[in-house]
Amino acid sequence: MLQTLRELIAGLPVRSVTGNPDTAIRSVVTDSRRVQPGDLFVALSGLQADGHHFIGAAVAAGAAVVVCLQPPEGGPLPACMVVVDDPAAAVGPIASAYFGHPSRRMRLIGVTGTDGKTTTTLLIAAILRAAGRRTAHFTTVEFHDGASARANRAGFTTPQAPELQGLLTEAAYGGATDAVLEVSSHALATGRVDGCEFDVAVFTNLAPEHLDYHATLDEYRAAKLRLFEQLRGPRHKPHEPVGVINLDDPSAAHFIAAAPAVRTWGLDGPGDVTARSIVLTPEGTDFILVTPQGETPIQTALLGRFNVRNWLAAATAALACGAGPEHVAAAAATVTPPPGRMERLPAHRAFTVYVDFAHTPQGLAAALATVEAVHPGRRPIAVFGHAGRRDTHHRRDLVSAAQQANARFVLTMDDPYDEDPAAILSEMRSAALELGCREDADFFCVLDRREAFAKAFALAGPGDAVLLAGRGHEQTIPLNGAEMPFHDATVAMELLG
Repeated sequence: MLQTLRELIAGLPVRSVTGNPDTAIRSVVTDSRRVQPGDLFVALSGLQADGHHFIGAAVAAGAAVVVCLQPPEGGPLPACMVVVDDPAAAVGPIASAYFGHPSRRMRLIGVTGTDGKTTTTLLIAAILRAAGRRTAHFTTVEFHDGASARANRAGFTTPQAPELQGLLTEAAYGGATDAVLEVSSHALATGRVDGCEFDVAVFTNLAPEHLDYHATLDEYRAAKLRLFEQLRGPRHKPHEPVGVINLDDPSAAHFIAAAPAVRTWGLDGPGDVTARSIVLTPEGTDFILVTPQGETPIQTALLGRFNVRNWLAAATAALACGAGPEHVAAAAATVTPPPGRMERLPAHRAFTVYVDFAHTPQGLAAALATVEAVHPGRRPIAVFGHAGRRDTHHRRDLVSAAQQANARFVLTMDDPYDEDPAAILSEMRSAALELGCREDADFFCVLDRREAFAKAFALAGPGDAVLLAGRGHEQTIPLNGAEMPFHDATVAMELLG
């Protein structure tokens, strides 16, 4: 798929181009370790490393073109160099042009928010498939090109721009009519989805998260808003762009103002789409979907009131794409919980075990509320910790969420990265004690996650429910630069026999 540099940067604001603008480009890459002769290398500045420090390595590996903020000082220089004000803003459009703008060949739906993105993305895709649309989806958990799925090994919820455009191209060549993309705030802030032409943007909710990166809630919200602002960009498709917005969220007005057209949903107040007569059971959820087309009974294996919210977001988006309420009902009848999202383990014990990705205070509160609702009269048992590197204020808030849910809980290791897991545990233990929780009665501390599961199972009696929270589908625990194999559901099933 050779193209010239001139073609790839057409229309982009560039400060200068040195070398031959008709240089042929073999591929677009952002990782110097993956550069091959003839590639265009974009030097991105990240939290962990600055790509400008690796320009020399990229040139030595054969990069034909380097796109950067400023020319490197010393070291080998590329034969062709493009200087721009913001390489992160340039890489998306360059990658999109290289792959022939694949998002223009299908309807593209983006889902953003703090919680529920993965599930909502999967539900939208399921509804559209029930409506006969060949639909791709890309989430934290998996990539689906419209025909088959594979695990997301990219290390990001939303892949870097060249990888993302490649995935969209695979879907387009495979005949996908629609694609649904889970979009993280990091992806929006770093330009990974720039160059994508979205037709529908979905907002699930907003709560303080990733403030180690975004600094303030306003900055975090501004990153999410970029998805809706992209709806106002140049159009190359007949679809009218629309924002799908949760009216129950305090930030709804910001997203409504950003979108060119709006469809709304809500569970606590008015919306274009809502639900009534919600019945929660250990086997699933029943509710009446209320849309402008009328009322439709929904039966789903997904548990909890928060999953009703996910269905409402998905239904509103799918209806905006031309699906009908009957397609929502058809999808609901077949969809199973995504891996690690309120996943009920098939263990034959007197108690029930759930695995959930809940890693934020509001996520843990929602998961525990679901457990309590489907196991009334029982005190939930939760196992959780907190990841390193991020949102350290969440450590106390997670403990508070468990306390407010009247749960017994086992504090343990989550994903420490390069933080000391024992220090994280000690911090959470101190928070629990300050909040008045009694150690070895209300809560327990077990650093080893496998042993923490065993402790929780030992605490559980007939009719109880255990929630293994925080990691969901994840297959490894990042610890001091290594990846320690650990899948919550697999380890739990081993212990449960």
